Amino acid sequence: MTMREHGNMHNTGGAMQRLTPAERLVAAMAMRGTPYKSIARSLDKSPATVRNQLHMIYQKLGVSNRTALSCALLSDL
Repeated sequence: MTMREHGNMHNTGGAMQRLTPAERLVAAMAMRGTPYKSIARSLDKSPATVRNQLHMIYQKLGVSNRTALSCALLSDL
């Protein structure tokens, strides 16, 4: 099994469980299309912090954008 195949297996199901509570909140807001600056204001965080959290979320879930994020998280439902 290649690293890529292993990574894809890791990404199936349970996506939300791989995120921290703070990342889950940011991910949920991002899924609704909330701009990262608005997320930052709502959560009393800096925009850079939210950008970094989104980057970490994307890495953990093996996605590269909000559309793929939504698909990954909605597949948990």
